[in-house]
Amino acid sequence: MGRHQRGTLYGVSLSPFVRKVRAALALKEIQYELVNVMPGAMEPEFLAKSPLSKIPVWEEGDGFSLPDSSVICAYLERIQPEPALYPEDPRAMATALFWEEYSDTRVVDSGTPIFFQRVVRAHIFKQSAEEEIVRRHLEDLLPPVLDQIEALFIGRDGADGGEITIGTLSMWSPHVNLLHAGVSIDSKRWPGLAAFLARMNEHPLLAAILEEERAALASF
Repeated sequence: MGRHQRGTLYGVSLSPFVRKVRAALALKEIQYELVNVMPGAMEPEFLAKSPLSKIPVWEEGDGFSLPDSSVICAYLERIQPEPALYPEDPRAMATALFWEEYSDTRVVDSGTPIFFQRVVRAHIFKQSAEEEIVRRHLEDLLPPVLDQIEALFIGRDGADGGEITIGTLSMWSPHVNLLHAGVSIDSKRWPGLAAFLARMNEHPLLAAILEEERAALASF
């Protein structure tokens, strides 16, 4: 496996932010242990590692810790530069960072309520999903985001089939949550995005993460 110090990743695997870091760790062959911690955990020990009580948190054996998926991925790039997730070209790097931010905010915000209702609420909490919330996001809130991605992201930042970058990895991760929630991307309306996600899901390391999550969901 990796040449660098093994660390601990705190979080839950179904979080798009945890998944992003897990994918980076897998691509860079860095060994780690995943410790399940829910977002919003208020234990003093966890708050000392994550003052905002967010996941994931990365911690190394000497006690050094980092919260926030974007910060963790940038750190991993420094300790294990290959394979590079951040392009050398300044413009390409800046573009990748923008799409990371876009994915971590707009894509996550538009899709998380669907995932929460259909997966967390229905299968984990064993409660009825509030279908009106799902409908509003599927019909009103998510499509404009997918329109933007199709128009502005596809064909840039490696989304046309090039190497994986922090931008493409970040774009892929929240769409996995939609996949778990039974949402398929309409290949007629968003052909570029549908093809991009299919390629990402077929990558051996990313496919392994996806299958692990599917197995975990099947246990509920």
